[in-house]
Amino acid sequence: MSSLNRLRPVEVVVQYEPPSALRDTWLTERIRAIQFCEPLLSRAFSAARCVMKELGPCASDLMWRRGIKGDALVVGDGGGEMAKVTSELHNLVKGWAFSTPNINPSSGGFNVSPKFARLVQILKACELYGNKFRGIIFVQEREVAAVMVDMLCMAAHDLGFLSPLALTEEFPLDNYHVEDVCHSFTAGKYNLLVIPKSLEDLDIPPALVVVRYEVHESQLSYAYSCARTARAFGSLVHMVERDNDVERRVLSHYQHKTFNEQWIEVVATGGSSLIPPQSLIENCKLPDGPDESVGPCIEDPTTSGRLYERDAVCALYRLVSSMPYLSKASPQPLFVVRGSTCDGHSDEWICDVRLPSELLAEQISGPPRPTPAHARRAAAFITCVRLYEHGTFDHRLFLYPRLPRKTRELAEVEKISGNRFYPRKRTRFWSNSLRLFSHIWFPVIFHVLGHEKHAPMLLLTRQPLPRMPSCRLFIEGVPTVVQNVRAAPVEISENHLHALHLFTVRICRAILNKPFACSADDMAYLFAPLRSCVTEDLESAEFRRILDYVPWDVVFLAGKEWAVRLDPDFGSLQGVEDMVVQDRMVEFTRRYYASCLRRDLTPLSKPEDSPREAGYSNFVDYCKARRKGFKGLQDYQQPMIEVTKITGVLNHLNPVFKPLAEPARAVPKYLIPELSAKFTIPASSFRTALLLPSVMRRIEDFLIVQELNAEFFNHSIHEEYLFSAISTPSAGYEVDYERLELFGDAFLKYLASVYVFVINPSQHGVLHATRQRIISNKVLMQSAVRSGLPQYIRGKPFSYKLWHPPNFTIDPLNVAEREVVGDEITTSGRVDTNNPATRTDAEGRAGVFLNVQERKKKSHDESVTQWLGSKTIADVVEAIIGAAYLSGGQEAALQAAKAMQVPIPNIEQWDDFRRKASPPPSNPTALLRAGSVEAVEAITGRKFSDVRVLGWALVHPSIDGCDTAYHEQLEFIGDAILDFMVVRYIVDRYGKLSPGAMTMLKVAMVSNSALAALCVSSGLYKHLHYDSYSLACSFEAYVEKVETRRVQETELATQNGRSPGQYWLDTESPKALSDLVESIIGALFIQDGYQPVGAEVFFDGVLRPFYDRHVTLKTLSHHPTKILSDLLQKHGCQHFELVKETCDAKQETRCDVVVHEIILASAIASTVHAAGRAASLAALDALEGDTNFMNGTCTCRSSSRGKGARKMLLDEMMVGIDVETAS
Repeated sequence: MSSLNRLRPVEVVVQYEPPSALRDTWLTERIRAIQFCEPLLSRAFSAARCVMKELGPCASDLMWRRGIKGDALVVGDGGGEMAKVTSELHNLVKGWAFSTPNINPSSGGFNVSPKFARLVQILKACELYGNKFRGIIFVQEREVAAVMVDMLCMAAHDLGFLSPLALTEEFPLDNYHVEDVCHSFTAGKYNLLVIPKSLEDLDIPPALVVVRYEVHESQLSYAYSCARTARAFGSLVHMVERDNDVERRVLSHYQHKTFNEQWIEVVATGGSSLIPPQSLIENCKLPDGPDESVGPCIEDPTTSGRLYERDAVCALYRLVSSMPYLSKASPQPLFVVRGSTCDGHSDEWICDVRLPSELLAEQISGPPRPTPAHARRAAAFITCVRLYEHGTFDHRLFLYPRLPRKTRELAEVEKISGNRFYPRKRTRFWSNSLRLFSHIWFPVIFHVLGHEKHAPMLLLTRQPLPRMPSCRLFIEGVPTVVQNVRAAPVEISENHLHALHLFTVRICRAILNKPFACSADDMAYLFAPLRSCVTEDLESAEFRRILDYVPWDVVFLAGKEWAVRLDPDFGSLQGVEDMVVQDRMVEFTRRYYASCLRRDLTPLSKPEDSPREAGYSNFVDYCKARRKGFKGLQDYQQPMIEVTKITGVLNHLNPVFKPLAEPARAVPKYLIPELSAKFTIPASSFRTALLLPSVMRRIEDFLIVQELNAEFFNHSIHEEYLFSAISTPSAGYEVDYERLELFGDAFLKYLASVYVFVINPSQHGVLHATRQRIISNKVLMQSAVRSGLPQYIRGKPFSYKLWHPPNFTIDPLNVAEREVVGDEITTSGRVDTNNPATRTDAEGRAGVFLNVQERKKKSHDESVTQWLGSKTIADVVEAIIGAAYLSGGQEAALQAAKAMQVPIPNIEQWDDFRRKASPPPSNPTALLRAGSVEAVEAITGRKFSDVRVLGWALVHPSIDGCDTAYHEQLEFIGDAILDFMVVRYIVDRYGKLSPGAMTMLKVAMVSNSALAALCVSSGLYKHLHYDSYSLACSFEAYVEKVETRRVQETELATQNGRSPGQYWLDTESPKALSDLVESIIGALFIQDGYQPVGAEVFFDGVLRPFYDRHVTLKTLSHHPTKILSDLLQKHGCQHFELVKETCDAKQETRCDVVVHEIILASAIASTVHAAGRAASLAALDALEGDTNFMNGTCTCRSSSRGKGARKMLLDEMMVGIDVETAS
């Protein structure tokens, strides 16, 4: 890894042997045997294991000895049993005979790790530097640094020229001592510093030799190491375990193509140089070592990730570098450190953070700190806190813990098959936000675009939600966007907070007609109405005083009363269009939108257009007959209110709109104001409130996706793709995994084929069987269960009737006393403000609480569990792999597969395939005809650097004495690569086509007959070397027939004004021709270092034009009606038909393609055959143009009609058409 670049030092990779199986030392076992010792000293035991792994058994014992010198092994306050444990522990350690490090691997007393022994060899070689030697060793943990120095001092007979010093927590980190260390290091008092990763940003003078003792997956750590290496003659040494693919993958992140060397200049200058516009690759997992995270931190409520002060500098570097447009627009240093003078001396340092104004308008100055490095950390942490509070801190910057897997599931996973119950993941955001609440609320404005009758609503959360895309809902099947806009954090007064709490309870009770209750302390979020004027400046305003837009009169009134009586002066009613009215004074009852005030109607008017009162002479007569206890009106001349019934809360996440069933009883059209009540929440706010369950469900889904992305995939997958990948068709969302599953399935076949070809090369049949043990649905399901993936799958439709905010409950015992007045059941109408749980209002209908406990148990079970089948889980795995590829290419897809524990061992990065592959057998090109290599290179558009691989691709198994196993292996791998390239081509060209149509296209493109025709049209068949007379005859006959059919089809297509179709379908093709195309693709892939560069050139130059011309949705076969039928059935649709009708006037036939009683396409022609064909072609065009038509129309997926029914549909469509086709 040497480099001539001025910023990079000379780099050397030194390998060491893997350690043998680690076992606790005898001293550690004796300490563990002391009663109560292990639980009390868990951190010390963790440190002993860490030191044992890195340095060996000798170091583990020395770690215990170091603990005696300080307070690390004090387990109590010195009294009682704790004092006894401490005394016994200290006596044991003090009396122990410690051995010195033995670095001779061949010795029986070898007691260090192979890694440490190799380090000693490196340091011995440094003795040649003499007095000029200065070295730095970077390690992960501070315990390793301290014990390493002890061992180096004990090995003085081998390393007498060394004067090592460990910078650990025992070292005072103030400016005086750090400057003293730097001076001593420069002067030679200490010539070797051992520094843990937590102090790698200290401003230490550069050294001749810098050793990275542990490979960190951190480009910033690598930059620090480079910056601490002397540029002129310095060397940077990477210590890597032999044959460790993980560490080799990490080293690849330091190469020129993935690492911008400007980062070395950035860290060398303490952040005072410009940030390069290239993101850093960092491991987002918290370290596993014993170092405890201390001090204040920011905790991400979504993933439970944390950010401590020591990680804040890296977080800001990553944030700014991920937004290159910001760094270009604001070319200024990120950190500026200045001395804080005291008596003329700079005893402390202060750091200013200069972020681009687009991120943070204010400039942050940190508190004084003893060193420049610590000043940068402190200022960076304060900046991260401000960004977090303003919602501009990227959640991907947090570090999150590694979660342990359930061992019981791992042991039983082999037995799992078929459908079973799986836990259903619930977001941790709401519970975490309650725990982390600090009296600051974070507002989000919901605005329904294009719907003026929907007022904006305010969501107030206890912690800032991550940045979210707009929510796409469906109101009566029409797509509607609910925009979310952040406002500045707010503090809410106690009086207003109490009012918002009651308002939130009221609105949740109203939209679901359930007696919800929740205490203020348990409420995860609040809702508030907003005035419509807030939407005028959503894009430009920052809304620093968003509470000023809240109509507090509405909030206070709705919190106290669910409804109020209308003003007795009914003729002066204003704003009736924004009113919700009830026909009785009961909380849980039917509600209506007031359309207008009908001054032309009175209660004595005849209800001519109101079905409910149709049998009565006027509205008063209806009330006398149907309303119990009706005693007449005070004003018989009052105007009527025209109303429309509110349909209630619905699932607005499903694009399929099912018209509501007609009510059994007629719905009123007019209400008498004197007998009605005004609901205390305005109609515009209530309309938006009815969307809140769907909006909040979408937010919770988004939070689940972020948690999955963080825990499994290190935020490497675009969240929109990942959400689609975990959404099953049965969930009924607008998007599901089907398209991504098709893509991921092709990539997984490609990946597994390359894997078995490289790792286990064998005969063709064995390769297939080995690949199947990787890609079968059962294996993928078991891998997913091992990794814990099924809980994240969204497999059920949104149960909007069961929705409620977190911690909301229904208490059947908390029913207020009810007073029966006529046909009304009433309560006091007020929320008890003295009861913190606000459990006051009651349902108005008898029997509503029957079997409440049973219903609660059922709804609880449905909310935390779900049925999933093995194939569904396997499909989700494939879909996630497809999403990963679309997000980051084949490297990201490989890492996603490994994260889900797909069995691909010994491969950590794509380049491992090239590195581990065996070379091809001896050169077979002598068997080829002259000029074959050059001709194939001209056809493929790619020059072969290794003609041996091409030679094996062109040699047919019919040649005697030639081992053609490698030819079959090329065909095997080429088939998988072709499948994937075809699927990628279909996705690129027909991105929104239904998965069923994509599958039909793919099958047509990769069929043996299509590839054989392509082999002939491209001329590749002329260069296949074979020795078989029968094969030669079959080639000659096929070429003649298929070329004749091609010419005929081209002429016919020109006459009919259409594209030429699949002219090869009626001609039987020799399989050797299709095998040749696949072998050529495999050869191109291998000769390019197991990268698809050459194969893609061949595809773009030869296969793509062939497919563009001959294989499209309209040319899949000779009859588009069958294609249309297959396409609709692959979508799951069973409610379609081809309606034929004779037009008497012109003796013509009209055909309509009808899907779910909607005419998709029509055509008129002189015959049934021509009209059916034209209508089917028009329908295919329509489906290709409107890819959301089936999702918004078809509801058949839950139907149980079988194959027989589907065949009957096709037979019915083809009646009358087949006859004319045959003629």
